[in-house]
Amino acid sequence: MTDNKVQKIDVQELKRLMDQNPNLLLIDVREQNEWDSMHIPNAVLIPKESIADKISEVCDNKSQAIYLHCRSGVRSLHAAESLLALGYHEVYSVDGGIMDWAMYGYEIVE
Repeated sequence: MTDNKVQKIDVQELKRLMDQNPNLLLIDVREQNEWDSMHIPNAVLIPKESIADKISEVCDNKSQAIYLHCRSGVRSLHAAESLLALGYHEVYSVDGGIMDWAMYGYEIVE
């Protein structure tokens, strides 16, 4: 893996950041069927297993902040480690994932 430590944020912080910056890059690293059942508006789907190959299609600036989420926060941690290993500098894993996001009543697309 990498020596870089993945930074974590909770869903409340993510919501605050998204309210301030509607163009924030949020990547959902779950699978297509999970995305189809519900997802966060304006998120981009790139399953964890594809993140290293597909990230440059949505972000070629390695200094841009990237926020990753999954169901609960485990897959996003692994995906974040992959991006740090590729040289991305500001990568965040959303602790609690979409489950916490929905639990707090934040908007989801079903």
